[in-house]
Amino acid sequence: IAAPSARATSQQAPDGSPPEPAVALMAEMCNRCHDSARILETRRTRMEWEDIIHKMIEKGATGSGQDFETVFAYLLLHHGKIYINDASADDIMKILGLSQKDADAMTAYRTANGPFADVEAVRKVPGIDLKTLDAHIDAVAF
Repeated sequence: IAAPSARATSQQAPDGSPPEPAVALMAEMCNRCHDSARILETRRTRMEWEDIIHKMIEKGATGSGQDFETVFAYLLLHHGKIYINDASADDIMKILGLSQKDADAMTAYRTANGPFADVEAVRKVPGIDLKTLDAHIDAVAF
């Protein structure tokens, strides 16, 4: 985990609200070691973020279990990467910010129609929240 860069700490939520508390928590937990620009510039999968957090704990990062879970959830949602053709509904929810209903619809559509070929194919899933999907579309990999 790394200290958030000025860009990360100044990011507002899409609705214009202040940055998530997780950004400040990440800074508090991690700013002794390195700047976040290096670590946050690359989107990572759930397993990759888990590995990074475990390595940081081994190197002395401190915080409660809840602190690390909060930062982990933030990293997944804002800096996560998902291989959409292999993703579980749970990962779709956590990384793309979609509802359970939308995540289930995506996995059902994928099961019925085969793997998604590209972003436009993902956008064709009936009834999903396209605004939320589009806000996180750069997290989708094939």
